[in-house]
Amino acid sequence: LRTLSSEARRKHPAVKESVERAILKLRHYSTLPNDAIIEALQVSDDVVHPLLFACETKNARFIQLSLTSLQRLISQNAIPESHIANIVALLWNVVVMGLDDLRVLQTVVLLFTATPHVHGQQLAKVLSVCFRLHNSKDPVTSNTATATMRQLVTSLFERMAAEEEAAASGNLKMSMAQMSSRKSPVNLPPCAQDAYLVFQDLCQLTNGDPPYWLSEVPEISRTLGLELLETLLGAHPEIFLQIPEFSFMLKERVCPLVIKLFSPSIKYNLAMSPSPLGGGVADKPSFPVCLRLLRIVGVLIKHFYVLLVTECEIFLSLLVKFLEIDKPIWQRVLAVEVLHQLAVQ
Repeated sequence: LRTLSSEARRKHPAVKESVERAILKLRHYSTLPNDAIIEALQVSDDVVHPLLFACETKNARFIQLSLTSLQRLISQNAIPESHIANIVALLWNVVVMGLDDLRVLQTVVLLFTATPHVHGQQLAKVLSVCFRLHNSKDPVTSNTATATMRQLVTSLFERMAAEEEAAASGNLKMSMAQMSSRKSPVNLPPCAQDAYLVFQDLCQLTNGDPPYWLSEVPEISRTLGLELLETLLGAHPEIFLQIPEFSFMLKERVCPLVIKLFSPSIKYNLAMSPSPLGGGVADKPSFPVCLRLLRIVGVLIKHFYVLLVTECEIFLSLLVKFLEIDKPIWQRVLAVEVLHQLAVQ
């Protein structure tokens, strides 16, 4: 804060004055026990407001100092809940301006993992920040955003699992009309609602369709979408087996998606050229997509055969088709690998 005050002294006196008031407030808090300091910061905007105000100047140096200070506050859970939406909006604006992308991603991770208040539209905005940076031309930023996204989505499902254990409320029932709705089921707990919306939009985006909830995300790479789906299905099979809403999505969204994306691989063989039927159904199969599809198939058969008997029979027949002599050798090798893993299991 002292550095920020010094930087703002000449050109931004209003920022300097606001920061000086925050410094005085912190000096007053310093006489309190540590727990009392945190509690005081949780209900007061005396420190957070100057940091947000400094960022409104769009000065790169101010934004760097303010984000660093916000990270320290967030890591101690010393942020007023009423300011979560303002911080999320700030992160989005910094990304739009193209400033300090890596620091934004660091702040995003802290905001979600260190505080329990990022839900609903704030979570959608946070994930949109990551998806936007995933499409960055800078490979470091893109890779960091991808890792951040994977961490956030995984953490969300871990929170949901913990929420389900804590609630111990029995089976959640809903009508089929509700389950096919674009909105999350109203009778799910908060983390489960967020997880439902995220998973639903991952299916949409991976299929090339517009998302229902992540409205700021026009598209994602198909390989990333498949990787995230595989991660969630493999890490938390109990969610999809035990909760009807998620079982419904698995059967009605994931399985049709996998079968659709397998179509180029099934229809293509080494002796044929692309089909004139249109729609690209007989285009040359993509190795990255095929690899991830086969991994998902392995997860589905391993964990969900009881729930998806018919679908798993279809997947097994597709794997056998991949072994035909006219298929590319890499496709046959991948199919053998998956069948071997299933046999071992």
